[in-house]
Amino acid sequence: MEAHVFQKDWTSTTASARRPSEGRLTAVPPKLSLECRIDVLFLLASSAGTTPEGFLRAKAFVKRFVQVSLSEDSRTRVGVAWYSGELAVAVPVGEYRDVPALLESLDSLPFRGGATLTGSALRQAAEQGFGSAARTGQARPRRVLVLLTESPSQDEVAGPARHARARELLLLGVGTEAVRAELEEITGSPKHVLVYTGPRDLFHRIPELQGKLCGQPRPGCQARSLDLLFLLDASVSVGPENFAQMQSFVRSLTLQFDVNPDVTQVGLVVYGGRVRTAFGLDTHLTRAAVLRATSQAPYLGGVGSAGTALLHVYDKVMTVQRGARPGVPKAVVLLTGGMGAEDAAVPVQKLRNNGISVLVVGVGPVLREALRRLAGPRDALIHVASYADLRYHQDELLTWICAGEWGCARPQCPWGGYSA
Repeated sequence: MEAHVFQKDWTSTTASARRPSEGRLTAVPPKLSLECRIDVLFLLASSAGTTPEGFLRAKAFVKRFVQVSLSEDSRTRVGVAWYSGELAVAVPVGEYRDVPALLESLDSLPFRGGATLTGSALRQAAEQGFGSAARTGQARPRRVLVLLTESPSQDEVAGPARHARARELLLLGVGTEAVRAELEEITGSPKHVLVYTGPRDLFHRIPELQGKLCGQPRPGCQARSLDLLFLLDASVSVGPENFAQMQSFVRSLTLQFDVNPDVTQVGLVVYGGRVRTAFGLDTHLTRAAVLRATSQAPYLGGVGSAGTALLHVYDKVMTVQRGARPGVPKAVVLLTGGMGAEDAAVPVQKLRNNGISVLVVGVGPVLREALRRLAGPRDALIHVASYADLRYHQDELLTWICAGEWGCARPQCPWGGYSA
């Protein structure tokens, strides 16, 4: 049974007459952290036409969206602005300490009343709302402005909307049927408009908004059960700086998976002069915990043996007692500089014979013949020129992990036939 978190709901039309602590208990949707790298500015109407109740609904919608969409490892950054006759940017995009600080800023936004000058607000938000994110010299993430309003604008919106879109902003509109046509004019497409029929229906639009914000299929094996182990060469031949590059690469890969006991489990083993399980498959139940633990994995030094490390994986990690799940596909990704791989051909075949797939990622001037023997008949080998270039091979590695065609060479791969 799915666990739910409960919080106060004060989104009814009488919400303004009640303190948040006096609301009804309703289930918060399961957390679905946004995976795409985007900057989002929510623009909330706070005019007389919207009404205090409508403004409270808009704030509650944004709060709920933030709670279910942002996590510690999320690459999405959020900002908030509100308007009536004038625009006020409460939180420029990304300029908040953490999610609780962002929610606190939302709570403090007062209702303003007055005219609904949406056109003026759009122009100002496009120029001011994205803060330092718009001034960075680095590759800029996709920028999205989400307008929430229940009141038709009292000024012209077509020109300001064209101005915002010319600044490479994606415009999305959330509102009632009364403003559908205007939102379509602002966003430039009916597909960019989310219409709700009542206070409760507004919150049902959150998954739809999440889909429109990212707009592309999420990478990784998001819906596939998988036991995934990373085996990192932490020997003196790699060195601490290159080992740190490996850690960063593993963190980046982990972002592409839905880490929880029902979908993807992730473990990490490091080896050098000795072999050490940094964390087992069932040690960390969330992606954020895996990311933290990966950063804390020790560099060991010494002379490494990939064969010894692979036997350790077989005997002490990929077992039911250590959290491996019967019937679930299993993959080991070995990242190595190539030294110490001469003794690994027999252990790697032992893993494959038990339905555990092994991909070898060799970095730098590796011992190619030794790694080819590890790759096996299916040529499960990726060669990377340098540790700094690992990031350019992420898609290739994800394709291998998620394609589902790897594993043992038998007609029926014995998932769950691994050592107990």
